[in-house]
Amino acid sequence: MIDACDRLSIEKPVLQGAMGAVARHDLVVAVSKAGGLGTVSYLPPQMFANELKRVEQSLGGTTFAANLLMPFTTDVHVKACLESSVPIVTMFYGFDQKIVSALKAAGKTVLFQVGSLKEAKRVIAAGADGVIAQGFEAGGHIRGKKRLSELLPEIRSEFPDHIVCGAGGVHDSASADACRRLGADAVVSGTRFLATPEAAAHPAYKQRLVESVETVATNLFGVGWRDPHRVIPNAAVKKWCKADGKDPLWMAGLHAMTSMVAKLSSTDNSAAQIAKQSLRSPLYTPASLSPEMPAEMIEVVAIYAGECVREINDIRPASEIVEALA
Repeated sequence: MIDACDRLSIEKPVLQGAMGAVARHDLVVAVSKAGGLGTVSYLPPQMFANELKRVEQSLGGTTFAANLLMPFTTDVHVKACLESSVPIVTMFYGFDQKIVSALKAAGKTVLFQVGSLKEAKRVIAAGADGVIAQGFEAGGHIRGKKRLSELLPEIRSEFPDHIVCGAGGVHDSASADACRRLGADAVVSGTRFLATPEAAAHPAYKQRLVESVETVATNLFGVGWRDPHRVIPNAAVKKWCKADGKDPLWMAGLHAMTSMVAKLSSTDNSAAQIAKQSLRSPLYTPASLSPEMPAEMIEVVAIYAGECVREINDIRPASEIVEALA
């Protein structure tokens, strides 16, 4: 086992998942001040750069991280990381050797979230300092098909000298302990940190989290990024998908035709595209319910959550969650 706290310069071996557009200043600062590793999530380019600066100023040297969500990463995102003092950069759902090399040359610690041993081998060979093994039970976009209990030991065995973190189902002290017993140097939690006052998610999103007991893996919210994702079933899922979350085969072609808007969340056009989403047409982007949206949009946007949502029934401060997971 690796001393993740020493390697990552944190007090507690707890990483906050980089929930796209949700993990902003308040959550990142709260987690890092509590001793964990707060991570600035994907945001539109200039907003991302601004959030890095805000977090940097608020923490005054305390360690935090930034996430590059590869399908939407632009030169502005990379430049912001290189020019920031952020010491750790996590990457997910894609690979770019030039970006990895640039980050390493700038002295950044690079962690890749992966869904298979094959992917772990590739990114570590490319220079990554470690990986976050993501189990199929995790919320949001799912990289692989194995559950954490199978994937994590495989990667741990192959890389005894690299940082190996575990993500998927971590929400309390018992699940965190179980993750460490599988070989994790540190645990990563996303869904549990969504249900906090500090998360930049719509109040209706948080309420749906604490009320729900089931999730499905689907491709429904795939305009511009048609890859599997785990969500809480809403009206859109129930109308267009089967009970197991599978959407009609013809929908794959529909999403393919929309690939030109793959970076939809990074443009001003994204708000207009999202506003058009309705139950009448299955043209759903990967966007989740942001505080700026009307609450009723919750039925036609992705409500990302992991299987552990059934165990989450309250909104708790991020600092308490860090303590429990540690």
